[in-house]
Amino acid sequence: MVCLIFLLLPIALNANDKKLFSAEGYRIARYRAALPETPPVGERVDTKQLVALIRTKNPLMLDVQAITIRPESEEFGIAWLPSKQRWHIPGSRWLPNVGYGQLTQRMMAYFESNLARLTDGNKERPLVFYCVVDCWMSWNAVKRADDFGYHNLYWYPEGSDGWDEAGLELVPGHPIPLPNMTGLEDCQTGSETAFFDCLDDDLTIATNKLHVESALKGLMLFFETDDCPFCRRMRKGVLRDLDLIRHFRKDFLSFSLDLDNESPLIEPDGSKTTMMAYSREFHRVVRTPTMIFLGRDGEELHRHSGIIVDQRVLRALADYVAGAHYEQIGFREFVDKR
Repeated sequence: MVCLIFLLLPIALNANDKKLFSAEGYRIARYRAALPETPPVGERVDTKQLVALIRTKNPLMLDVQAITIRPESEEFGIAWLPSKQRWHIPGSRWLPNVGYGQLTQRMMAYFESNLARLTDGNKERPLVFYCVVDCWMSWNAVKRADDFGYHNLYWYPEGSDGWDEAGLELVPGHPIPLPNMTGLEDCQTGSETAFFDCLDDDLTIATNKLHVESALKGLMLFFETDDCPFCRRMRKGVLRDLDLIRHFRKDFLSFSLDLDNESPLIEPDGSKTTMMAYSREFHRVVRTPTMIFLGRDGEELHRHSGIIVDQRVLRALADYVAGAHYEQIGFREFVDKR
């Protein structure tokens, strides 16, 4: 009997492994569990080695910690829904959910396209993948990056927990949005039926247009995030009013910017940055929606923070800035006198 049990034991373990791993070798269940000593490909690094790696090779740090995603809905659209603030290693880019063993076509494209963008297409760029301690997400992500053709791969299994335990700094993380999270695709340059012009990641095009079309007073930048219900309400309501659209287009080029989007952006003066940095660091936007009006030379004329659902009030805001009334009177007083 003892011999029989001994012979059957390996068979039971193999059957269990099949439940944990896909045929391609990805972990597909129990993602929070003890990790192996070696990554599927690449090199394992501990905290001390990672500090040295950051100092000498400037790797791209990729946080793959998973979070909940809200399904598409008419009122709110699709969005990441983190249950709490994520704190990760400085300089990291957060690509949630790409460490699952089985990815939808959309998530696969999200992972691959962002790796290509963040590395500028350089598949020799050192990449470090991590999440938290005992998290198979980073193990899977290393394996999939290898499938994408990246060669200089590192796995940091201690994750943000190990970094924190070593007394090293953690910073707030912001997930890179999925395509179509904010409705930024709802634009049409020159259209009389779309409120926003298409940004095309280059604000110099807009500033050049200001100098060609002398009737325009400037730019209106609408700052939002994918999880901002007030932004959604404006998009579904007042920003679809055709009279209001025509009224704004008479004086302003209008663009939507996502505070959480790390896509490259060229500022009006030609400087290269990201949409997130331009929004949060340059303009110091902390609340959504925020509307900032820029003059023909790029100077800030006026900003309004908070939702506006009344077409008349938003129309008054356009008139307030176009007529330079901000030089003599506050906006609330201007609205009350109309």
